[in-house]
Amino acid sequence: MSQTIEANKHYDLHLMIIFMSLATALISGLGISTALIAEVARLGVSPLSIRADTLGDYMSSPLAIVYNMGLVIGGACLMLSMLARYYVFTDVYSRIITITGAILGVLIVLIGIFPINFLEQHRFFSTGYLICTFVLHSFCFIDYFRKNISLSTSLFGFNIIGLIFSIALMYLLNWSTLDFDPCTHRVGDICWVSLVMWVLTQANILWCVLLGLNMKKMIKFQQKQLSNLTFASD
Repeated sequence: MSQTIEANKHYDLHLMIIFMSLATALISGLGISTALIAEVARLGVSPLSIRADTLGDYMSSPLAIVYNMGLVIGGACLMLSMLARYYVFTDVYSRIITITGAILGVLIVLIGIFPINFLEQHRFFSTGYLICTFVLHSFCFIDYFRKNISLSTSLFGFNIIGLIFSIALMYLLNWSTLDFDPCTHRVGDICWVSLVMWVLTQANILWCVLLGLNMKKMIKFQQKQLSNLTFASD
């Protein structure tokens, strides 16, 4: 009986991880894409010439409120997903990953609350987000090679992309100002800071999607084990 209760408890937590991870990706993705489409339509430029963080500028971006609220709600969903994950994976290393992911969610919320209009706070929280992203992907990279891994191969692939591009973005960051130097490119050309930033953003969103799908597979495996256990006890 106690094993069944424990399994059902983990089933509920798995569902929370799935739905909150997918909600993180869906809500933040919709907020970012909606604001980006509006900005591209207004300026008539390539999306890769626009820095993602400028979409939250209330003075220039027409749908800044959509972008910022998408970050606030998406970050809160990521925090809830990590809260559930904390009680599913109880070993110390997994909980370190979970706490790092929760901190990342908090920083995403703060970036939405303090967009680029609040320049000093925005620089601080954006830099924290970048460092936390690098740390999270580094921990997950190591976790994949542990004995009791919680990452699928596809999730690991996006983890590598996130790791590479977070390092690239930290390299491009001007650490004296905690900001990126202006792109020296002609109108319509690709801004490398924007390109790296967009790839990292999309990799993180897809990472959340795959995290949810990975939990779905774990639910099926867990319920299959529970059915076999119940059948054996009968």
